[in-house]
Amino acid sequence: MIKTIDHIGIITNDLQKSVEFYTDVLGFSVSRKIEMAESGLSAVFVEKDGSKIELMKCRGKNVPKRSEVAELRIGVSSIPINDHITFSVDDIEATVTQIKEKGVVFNLEPIQIEGGMKLAFLKDPNGVLIELVEHPL
Repeated sequence: MIKTIDHIGIITNDLQKSVEFYTDVLGFSVSRKIEMAESGLSAVFVEKDGSKIELMKCRGKNVPKRSEVAELRIGVSSIPINDHITFSVDDIEATVTQIKEKGVVFNLEPIQIEGGMKLAFLKDPNGVLIELVEHPL
């Protein structure tokens, strides 16, 4: 089941400016950078005292209106990447099964992406996108 909030994701039009704001103004440090060449996504994780924020930029695209869905194509799957909350889980398949038993419908069933992470997506009653992530050991 859910362990902790893993990170909060924010889509940005200017990744460098956002990184500078979170590091120079708010005191976060860059902890990880991801380039997903196939899908055109650049992401920088900034961290402070265990709290992580994923700042994302889709190359060649501007930030959609907050009510619009931004999707990332990975193979045959589409992953919604709007602003979101991500929860870390030990076993994504078991967690998804437990949540489905409570009547929740998933927007994206568990998939594995580059680097071995497994992801699944659902929405809360207010439409907030929730990502579940299982990190490789």
